[in-house]
Amino acid sequence: MPTPVVPVPGGGVVTSQSPPFSVPLRYMLLGILCFGFFAIDFAIQTPMLARGVPGAPNIVALTHILTLGALLSFVMGAVYQLTTVAFLIPISSVPVARWNFWLYFVSFIGLFISMSKWWSVGFLIFGFSMVIAIYLYATVLIVSVARSKIRGPMQGFVISAHSYLILAVSVAVLLVLVDSGTLLTLDPLMNELIATHILLAVGGFFTFLVMGFSLKLLPMFTLSHGFPTWRQKWTLALAHIAIWALLAGIWTHISVFFWMGGVVGITAFVSQILDMQGIIKKRMRKKVEPPMRGVVVAAIDGVLGLCLLLVRILWPLGQAGWQEVVMFYLMGVVTLSVMGFAYKIVPFLIWTKRYSKPTGKGKPVLISDLINLNHTTPVLIGFGVGLIVLTASAVATWMPGVVGGCILIALAMMVFALQMLRVMELSKLGKELSARD
Repeated sequence: MPTPVVPVPGGGVVTSQSPPFSVPLRYMLLGILCFGFFAIDFAIQTPMLARGVPGAPNIVALTHILTLGALLSFVMGAVYQLTTVAFLIPISSVPVARWNFWLYFVSFIGLFISMSKWWSVGFLIFGFSMVIAIYLYATVLIVSVARSKIRGPMQGFVISAHSYLILAVSVAVLLVLVDSGTLLTLDPLMNELIATHILLAVGGFFTFLVMGFSLKLLPMFTLSHGFPTWRQKWTLALAHIAIWALLAGIWTHISVFFWMGGVVGITAFVSQILDMQGIIKKRMRKKVEPPMRGVVVAAIDGVLGLCLLLVRILWPLGQAGWQEVVMFYLMGVVTLSVMGFAYKIVPFLIWTKRYSKPTGKGKPVLISDLINLNHTTPVLIGFGVGLIVLTASAVATWMPGVVGGCILIALAMMVFALQMLRVMELSKLGKELSARD
C-alpha cells in the first residue's frame, strides 16, 4: 500500500512515517542558533584569521562552532526528516534520535569549551561523548536507508556520506588521543591525521550528503519532472575516486595523487552541475527562487575550490595556504548549500506543523507568508561577495580585505539566523518542543 503523503503548497511532502516534529526541530534549532553564535565569534576572531594562525585554540573552537554546531546539527535534523520523504521509510529508532540530541548538545558545549581552553581532560571526556553521539546518528541513518526499497545513486550518496562521517570521527578519536598526550607515538603524523579528518568530514560527509539530497530537493522545490538521471551514478563514482586519490596524496606526499583527486573532483562537480541544469530546464515553476540559485552556485564553488587546491599544490604556502582552500570550500560549498536548503526546509516544516490543517477561520496561511524569499537575495549575495573578498585578500595577504570579507560573511550569516528564528517563532516553538509527541 503506498505511503500516504500530504501535499504542501510550494513543493515538498510529509509522509505518515516522518518523525515527531520535535525530533528534527531540536537539532535544527541548535544549528540555527550556532549560525548566529558563529557569526559573532567569526567577527571577533577576524584579526587572528587575518594573521593566518589556523591551529590557535580560538580558531579551532571557532571552526567547530560552524562544523559541529551549525552545519552538522542542522543537517542531522534535516536528514532525520528528509530521509523519510526521500526513501519512504521511518527512521530506524526515533527514541535514539530523540535522546541522542541531549548527548550531542552537552558534548558540543563541553568540546567547545575544551577547545577554547585547550583542556586535555575535556578533550577526552567531551570528545569521546561526541564520538558516541555521532556514531549513534550515523548508525540510525545507515540502518534506516539500507532498509529502503528505493535504490539508486541517491541511496549510495547518503550511505557513503555517513560512512565517511564514521571514518572522520574515528580519525578524530586519534587526534584527541594525541592532543591529550595519551598516544604520543602518532604525534609525527599529526598533519596527515588532521588533513585526513578534514577531507573525510568536509569532502566526504558533507559533500556527498549535499550532492545526494540535491538530487531530491532541487526537483522538489522547482517542481521539476522528466529530467535526465543517467549521470548520477557517474557523479557518485567520480566523487569516491576523488576522495581516495586525495587520501593517497595526503599519506604518500606524491603530488600526482593530489592532481588526480583534484581533477576527478572537478569532473564530479561538473557532472553535478549538468544534472542541476537538466533539473532546472524541466521545472514547472516559472522562476527559480534565490535559495535554489544559491545551491547551484555552491556546486560551482566546488569547482572553484578544487581549482584553488590545484593552485596551492603548485604554489604551497604552508598551513595558511591550505587554510584558504579549506575555508573557501567549507563556506562556499557546504555552508552556502545548507543555507539555501534551510530557507526552504524550515518554513516547510513549520507550516506543516502549525498551518497545514484547515481551521475554517480567516485566510489560510501559506508557506510564502512565513518568509519572503526575495529577502534572501541580499543575504546570499552578501555572503558570496564576502567569501570572494576574503579568499582573494587571503591569497594576496591583504589584511584589510580579509577583515572586510569576514565582516560581510558574519553579517550575512547573522541575518540568515535571525530570518530562520523569525520563521520558527521561538515563543511558539518552546511549547511545541516541550509537548509530548
